[in-house]
Amino acid sequence: MSAQFKSNVRIREEKGFGSISMKRLIFCGVGAVLVFMVLRLTSLTGMALPVLIGVFSGLLLLTGPRGGLPLWHRLLLGLRGSLVVAAAQHPHSIAAKIATALNIDATIAHLHHQQLFETQSDDFAKDVTEWAVYADLEEAEMTAGLRFITKQEKDHGKSL
Repeated sequence: MSAQFKSNVRIREEKGFGSISMKRLIFCGVGAVLVFMVLRLTSLTGMALPVLIGVFSGLLLLTGPRGGLPLWHRLLLGLRGSLVVAAAQHPHSIAAKIATALNIDATIAHLHHQQLFETQSDDFAKDVTEWAVYADLEEAEMTAGLRFITKQEKDHGKSL
């Protein structure tokens, strides 16, 4: 005889302070203390404590997750996106030169409908009775039912 346990726990929550996890608190504390120690070694000793509090608060805000990404990452992606759009709109501007220096391709701002909506292969099965359903990815790979085609293989097949 076995017993079934019912639980409403869906995710593991870490201990911390309110909604802030312990990892974030430790990271922000270590970062703030490092800045504090550097300021104590310089002639800015009187400003070390307010800067400590400011850096701790700033790091806490910048590491706040929303939608799976921390704020610093969202800001960085937004800056990169606006740089790409500015470089695509004005190819001879300073933004285009900065994008080139950072190895950011400005042509990704232009969407090509043929690349977005083309089918993966032209020789897919038209008859639905020949289709196979696999329980997992390993089974499909072992029976050669799943095959990934790279762009070079696809282009090579068109040229033949």
